[in-house]
Amino acid sequence: MVKIDFSTAISVYLSVSLLLVFLQWIFYNFYRSEELDFQTKHFQRCPYCTYTFFYYYKEGLIICPRCQSIISKSQERESHVHNNTET
Repeated sequence: MVKIDFSTAISVYLSVSLLLVFLQWIFYNFYRSEELDFQTKHFQRCPYCTYTFFYYYKEGLIICPRCQSIISKSQERESHVHNNTET
């Protein structure tokens, strides 16, 4: 029979508990990243005032709500590339 003293039992119990919490956190973040990509695809950052806003339109011009600047499609693509490299 294996004899375990009190401090070893507590350390094993805490280690297993922390391991389970860590694994749960990893799986939570793994599935969450896919949800965030889906939710953040309509965010736009203005290249002039750096204001980040949500836009609904897929076609046409995008206008910044803060500075009223018109954002062209080439600026939109650069902004998306810039946003993806930050994360």
